[in-house]
Amino acid sequence: MLFDRATLNRLYRYAYTLSGEESSAYDLLQDTVERCLKCPPGELACPEAFARRVMRNRHIDLMRRAKASPEHPGDQGDVELLAIDTHCLEQLMITRDRLERAWSLLDAFEREILYFWAIEGMTAAEIASALGSRRGTVLSRLHRLRVRLRADMDDDAVAEEGRPQ
Repeated sequence: MLFDRATLNRLYRYAYTLSGEESSAYDLLQDTVERCLKCPPGELACPEAFARRVMRNRHIDLMRRAKASPEHPGDQGDVELLAIDTHCLEQLMITRDRLERAWSLLDAFEREILYFWAIEGMTAAEIASALGSRRGTVLSRLHRLRVRLRADMDDDAVAEEGRPQ
């Protein structure tokens, strides 16, 4: 089974969606590709769907292992350097903070649904098929997800209006 660049990029975005961290997403992608390369060639009808399933199962295994024996993460001393104009830096940081907060509100299943819907452009029926769920369940989760994120954004707007300029 060979993966082209576009497929690897889609799988990385999916891994990032599941894990929520860049380094964990790379590790998850590497584990998935290694496991997929061990499969005999030509036996899979849809290799990318198989890879997503392997990735999702691996992520679940890692989450269970982390709950069983939690580790204490070290200092996150990494600093990102941005080449950006100073005029839009404040707006960028506000937007980034909003996205990080919205992302932290979601659990792994919600991030997965959001990934399939927003990034991959899948319909509710396609998402339900990929997740082994019902279409109505996916639709209701998408609706609740939109309502929750919209309410969070409205709270941010209210908080910014009350902030002194």
